[in-house]
Amino acid sequence: MAKYRNRFLPLLLIFLWIATVAVFSGCGGRAKSNSNIPGYGGEIPAEPNYAKPPAGDNQTLLQGFYWEMNTGAYAGKYPEEANLWNLLASRAGELANAGVTAVWLPPANKGMAGASSVGYDTYDLWDLGEFNQKGSTRTKYGTKAELLSAIGALHGAGIKVYYDAVLNHRMGADQSETVPLADGGSTGAWTGFTFAGRNGAYYPATWNWRNFNSADGRLFEGKSWNDSFDEDYLMGSNVDYTVPAVRDELDAWGDWIINTIGCDGFRLDAIKHVSSSFTNHWIESVRGKSPAKNPFFVGEAWFEERSRLKAYLAAVSNSSLRVFDFPLRAVFAQLSGSGGGFNLATLAGAGLVNDPGDRDRAVTFVDSHDTDRDGQATPIRQYKYQAYAYILLREHGIPDVFWKDFYTYGMKEGLTRLLKARKYFAYGPGYEVSNNDNDVYGYVRAGDGSAGRGLVLLIADGPAGGTGTAVKSINSRQPNTTYYDYTGHFTETVTTDANGYAEFKVKLNAADGWSIWVPVL
Repeated sequence: MAKYRNRFLPLLLIFLWIATVAVFSGCGGRAKSNSNIPGYGGEIPAEPNYAKPPAGDNQTLLQGFYWEMNTGAYAGKYPEEANLWNLLASRAGELANAGVTAVWLPPANKGMAGASSVGYDTYDLWDLGEFNQKGSTRTKYGTKAELLSAIGALHGAGIKVYYDAVLNHRMGADQSETVPLADGGSTGAWTGFTFAGRNGAYYPATWNWRNFNSADGRLFEGKSWNDSFDEDYLMGSNVDYTVPAVRDELDAWGDWIINTIGCDGFRLDAIKHVSSSFTNHWIESVRGKSPAKNPFFVGEAWFEERSRLKAYLAAVSNSSLRVFDFPLRAVFAQLSGSGGGFNLATLAGAGLVNDPGDRDRAVTFVDSHDTDRDGQATPIRQYKYQAYAYILLREHGIPDVFWKDFYTYGMKEGLTRLLKARKYFAYGPGYEVSNNDNDVYGYVRAGDGSAGRGLVLLIADGPAGGTGTAVKSINSRQPNTTYYDYTGHFTETVTTDANGYAEFKVKLNAADGWSIWVPVL
């Protein structure tokens, strides 16, 4: 019997060693991604332990909400999102540490649906969760006092705050009116807004049908359509921007949001349906009353053709207005649905961000509450990290990260790695790699002269579970410099020659198909 114990003892020790490694590698070691985005079931390796250069000043935006927030299964899984303003305040330090420099808030004013409103059914712009209107004092996101606390916490962490302004329409009127129509006759329209719960606080005006030009798409008598770039009517009661009282009130409201509430800029909803001349006027009005703040403006003008987006910018004719880069996002959608058949070399010219005239007016993004909405809009699913690497490390454009990707889809760890790559390394002129092809796209940031800055980005659209590796000879623009892969997908270093060239690698699979080579300090 002792003979058999001696024979099996080594096997038992080996088994125990394997079990111990398995347990501890699940608790520590390589960090695992729990992303439920298809194709991202792999592990995110630990970040290499090299010194980083000082953090820079790259602007990076976070969309701080999503459409389904605090509803259905999301409410049960993320109960903390029931009070978004408090949650943002508690996470301000975490976001700043990751590299977020601004947060885009949802519309914070009272909507037609009261405490259930996402915010796009604008009822009262002056009620930020302070007055008992539409069945609730608070909005979906909290009270005005909590909003002010969140803004203070974000500012304390060095993060700016942008307000989502819905100026196109009003909904949830308090009274119906009989309104004469431009084509004869009359109609009953919900256009009487008394704002009785607010009782004149902050601004004493009430609204009636004369503040609008149409409702339900029917033009009112004596009215004409606004000079909107796209179709003027979108929904609800359509605001008439030729009415002096309307312009005066919205000018006062913009000033109030910036200089009293404390926001630093605006996202302008459905802006292609709003009067272009008024948009220009309103931006100048807000800027004129806030010269020290230099407010930020980005418009949602949903055109997937670059020429149309450029034409819209020309129509508004205000250099302070940026726009979301929907043409680039359309390219990401093609990449996502290509099954690896997309020509990655075409990324060199994709979107507004690569337009020589308007590239610095692009706010780049991968998904938003409009493009990722359960049952209504299809998000980018495949090669999503690759898309984020592209926008976060580019020289031009201001990238926007979506809350649902960061906190809901389990991409937080991987996105934090990309955000920190932007924060510490993405500086200096950007260069397209000369040998980009169908399967691998490369891009170089040359650095700004500070030690440790600059990078070489490679992204690939290999298949899920692919095992191949691509090797590219690339001019890093930094001679005699040793690089390591900040993503941790490769553990070796490479050193450039006297001309700045070295062979850089990227994995040819969906889950790990991006590498960010940065200088060793």
